[in-house]
Amino acid sequence: MPKTFISELQPNSEIASLFAASEKQLKTARNGNAYLDLKLADKTGEVSAKMWEKAEEASALFQTGEIVYLRARTELYKDKIQLNISEIMPVPPGAYDPADFLPVCPQDREVLFERLEKLVAGMGEGHFRRLCEAVLADPGIMTRFKTAPAAKSMHHAYIGGLLEHTVSVMTLAYRICNHYPVLDRNQLIAGAFFHDIGKIEEFVYETHIDYSDAGRLVGHMVLGTRLIEEVIGRLEGFPAQASLLVKHLILSHHGETQFGAVRLPASREAFALHLVDDLDAKMNSIDRILAAASGSKGCWTGFETIFGRHFFRGFPHEDNGAEDAKE
Repeated sequence: MPKTFISELQPNSEIASLFAASEKQLKTARNGNAYLDLKLADKTGEVSAKMWEKAEEASALFQTGEIVYLRARTELYKDKIQLNISEIMPVPPGAYDPADFLPVCPQDREVLFERLEKLVAGMGEGHFRRLCEAVLADPGIMTRFKTAPAAKSMHHAYIGGLLEHTVSVMTLAYRICNHYPVLDRNQLIAGAFFHDIGKIEEFVYETHIDYSDAGRLVGHMVLGTRLIEEVIGRLEGFPAQASLLVKHLILSHHGETQFGAVRLPASREAFALHLVDDLDAKMNSIDRILAAASGSKGCWTGFETIFGRHFFRGFPHEDNGAEDAKE
């Protein structure tokens, strides 16, 4: 059957299509009846869904992560599309196209990887460059690095997102080193390369993006630190102090413990890495929010809970001063 993508959904419509059940919970409503609360995904995004009738029977038919066929009505809830499901059932492997369900990096990943190689080649000689080259030369790491997402939903949440985000953060790191020459360029570039490398083990991404068991139990900062320790163990004569510094960059790049940092940034390089990582992640998130609102009217997006605000989309074309600029 033709696939209806989440980005195509309009309110007050009847749909019948396939989606990945990325989250599934059986809950109890205020009247005591069970209902099914779902997050559904495809390569264009994610949508919330509810099933109010025969929820227990429906829940027993499929597992989280499986592809499902459903019939539903689209509704608006707090300015966002939500599905009211009337029928749902699992879809067997081979009866769907996996490419419909995994979003992919909008940039060419081979081009991005070439940029990554050039960024490492541009480092000065020394232990940090040697470590970066060792990681870059490890096919077991790099194959996953080119494929992994950078997040489940917030930023760069698509196949190749980790590579795209890392190249962007490394590029920003080079630029701020030019502005602040007191920074140790090689150390900061290495930290930018490795800060999220643990995400190759933090996520699974077959039919949808979700956390692995290791991702939920340990997290990418600890996983990344362990991975870099293993590579360092294969490098003869790698200094213990340099090892400590690069691991500190990984463990502190979230900036604050309330945001998941294992340690607070305690060096110029660690503080700078936190800021450029946060900048790139937030800019990508805002781009996604604005793109999702591109078909709507008005100057503002809906309220974005995670940011605590609406985002300005720009004035209508006739009011943007373009005509004045021509005079």
